[in-house]
Amino acid sequence: MRTRGSPRVLLSIMPELPEVETIRRQLAPSLTGQRIRAVRVTRSRAIRAHATADGFRALLLGRTILALHRRGKALLLLLDGDRSLLVRLGMSGQLALAHADTPVVPHTHVVLELSDGRELRYIDPRTFGQMAVVAGHDPAAMRELAHYGPEPLDEAFTVEHLAGVMAGKGTSVEAVLMDQTQVVGIGKIYADESCFLAGVDPRRAARSLTRDEVTRLHAAVRDVLARAIACRGTSGQDSAYRDAHGELGDFQCHLTVYQRAGQPCRVCGTLIEYRPFQGRRVHFCPHCQR
Repeated sequence: MRTRGSPRVLLSIMPELPEVETIRRQLAPSLTGQRIRAVRVTRSRAIRAHATADGFRALLLGRTILALHRRGKALLLLLDGDRSLLVRLGMSGQLALAHADTPVVPHTHVVLELSDGRELRYIDPRTFGQMAVVAGHDPAAMRELAHYGPEPLDEAFTVEHLAGVMAGKGTSVEAVLMDQTQVVGIGKIYADESCFLAGVDPRRAARSLTRDEVTRLHAAVRDVLARAIACRGTSGQDSAYRDAHGELGDFQCHLTVYQRAGQPCRVCGTLIEYRPFQGRRVHFCPHCQR
């Protein structure tokens, strides 16, 4: 059964903080210390920050991967020579570590051949993501990432910070949570889920939240993200998101509102709604969220 305003759609999961953190954790043990011995680019849009594929290739060849970091939804492969490979997965990007004789799947746009004989493959059917070689190792000094707000699982993301970014804003609570300059890494999935856990209607004006509601929302954000990471992220109804081993995430089995339009709320039984609001659509329980 569907509610009015809840169309039958396939909801694609755009990788957010838990999905990218899952991939980082899975790849780090295998990639750290590997030298990039060859680079293949089959679609220039995947490296559109660079003028040519040859230029992109020259910046990577012979470099050793020192570590893997994450900043928000971006993955950083730190390289020797004070450079980093910045990877944005966009709407449908995947990173897969494969043996060289494993068949290459469609939409594989960049392949890095590693010193142990394996390949790191960047796959992106919708081509909204990209790879770029940037200077330095510090995300705060990178032009591409310097505007980002605090990480929601770090100590810098406090109740006071969240209260400060909500105060005085007439935009919705969900819009503030998804503003990467205020708090980084949260998109539609985890904004919807955090608002439900906090009992807050995502459409409310941010400035209308009480201190108690801000405190609940802060705790909800951290709880939801931590649980999603433990479940290796969320895979949508189209199964577009897969981890670095090609497996689906598990957090979709624990979603309370996202992807559940027209289904009973797990708490009160009211049908979950999926409605347009300020240029986006939000999932919420009209009874549990006020």
